[in-house]
Amino acid sequence: MHPPIIFLSGLLCDQTMWKSQQAFFSKDYSTTAFAFPEMDSLEMMAKKVIAQLQEPSIIIGHSMGARVALEVMRQAPDLVKKIALLDFGIHPVKAAEPENRYALIQSTEQHGMDYLIDHWLKPMVYENNRDHPQLFNPMKEMVLNQTLSSFKQQIHALLTRPAVEQVFRSIQIPLYLGVGRQDQWSTLEQHQQMCELNPNAQLDIYESSGHMSPVEAADQVNASLKHWLEQDE
Repeated sequence: MHPPIIFLSGLLCDQTMWKSQQAFFSKDYSTTAFAFPEMDSLEMMAKKVIAQLQEPSIIIGHSMGARVALEVMRQAPDLVKKIALLDFGIHPVKAAEPENRYALIQSTEQHGMDYLIDHWLKPMVYENNRDHPQLFNPMKEMVLNQTLSSFKQQIHALLTRPAVEQVFRSIQIPLYLGVGRQDQWSTLEQHQQMCELNPNAQLDIYESSGHMSPVEAADQVNASLKHWLEQDE
C-alpha cells in the first residue's frame, strides 16, 4: 500500500488548488487536501494536519502550505515519509513585507474581496494564463469565497512565521521542489538557491506557469510528482 498523500493549501486557497492532483492520484493513493481558513499561526495549521495523520504520509504543500509542511516536519518528523514543496520560500520576513501586506489588507477592507482578484490573484498567475477561463475562473471563485477575517488571520500567520531554514537544511527524506518558470512571487532563482542548502532536494520547473502551478500547470505537476514518487519504490 502507498502512504497517503496530504495536500496543504496556501494563502486564500482551498481544495480548489488540488482538484487536478486529487483526481490524478486518487486512483493509487488515499488523498486529503487541507485548507486553513480563520487560522492565524503556521504552528496551529500544522497541528491541524498532524491531528489527522494516521500514519507516515507524503506531504505536498503549495506556497504558505509549503511552510505549513515544514512546520509539520518540525513538529512530527516521524509522520512525514516524503515532502514536496511548491512555489514557496524559507526566508524570514523581509523589511518591506509587513507594510506591503497591511496595505493590501487595507485596500481589501475598503473595496471588498473583489479587489484581490486584480491586485493579488492576477499578478500571481502567468500573464498568458489569465485569459483562460477554465484555469482562472475556479481560482477567482476560490478567492471570492474566502473572508476578510480569514485573509487577515492568514497574513498574521505569515508575518509571524517561525524560522525554517534549519528545518529545510536537515531534511533527509525524499525532498521535492517545484516552481513555475514565470513565478514572480517565489522565483525560480529562489528555488535554485534553496537547493544549494540541501543536496537532497530535487527541483523541477513547470513551463508557462506562474505561482499557482497546481492549477496553471496541472498536467506537468502531476507527471513530475508521479515520477518523483515512483523513484525509490
